[in-house]
Amino acid sequence: MNIGSSLAAVVTGGASGLGLATVRALRAAGASVAIFDLSEEAGAKAAAETGATFCQCDVLSDESVDAAFAKARAAQGQERVLVCCAGGGNAIPTARRDKKTGEIAIFPSDKFEWVLRLNTVGTFRCITRAAAGMMQLEPIDGERGVMVNTASAAATEGQMGQAAYSAAKAGIIGMTLTIARDLARE
Repeated sequence: MNIGSSLAAVVTGGASGLGLATVRALRAAGASVAIFDLSEEAGAKAAAETGATFCQCDVLSDESVDAAFAKARAAQGQERVLVCCAGGGNAIPTARRDKKTGEIAIFPSDKFEWVLRLNTVGTFRCITRAAAGMMQLEPIDGERGVMVNTASAAATEGQMGQAAYSAAKAGIIGMTLTIARDLARE
């Protein structure tokens, strides 16, 4: 896929870290970029610095993701690139004994589930919307678009306290090939 002024892209988590670096690289190559990020302050600042469009987006919400894609497409047209960088984690041991009291605490299931939803389900939620939009485009050199999913070495080599983050990133790795096969004929 050629990156240039006619290319529209969406970068989730685009207001900081790897997402912001991706926005900068795509903008330097001439692409129009929509930054999807939960932080309105950081997103607006990143958009102003890069010339991108900011779309506040909570990847945990269908409604928020749908609204962000609608805003991005109104500003720059249908995206042909989706880069999923939105995510995060926590550091909570699976079970731990307090050294002073001997009390045992477990990793709260809701906090584990939140990390899975943020990273894995949030990525999938954005993929489905981008895929549906890209399927309406005519191919250029046999391609309608490209999607990049961000995982982590933690998927196979997680550190103590990273059970949720490791599982979430392993989920991204696990679903990526299947999604590619699902979309290959399009």
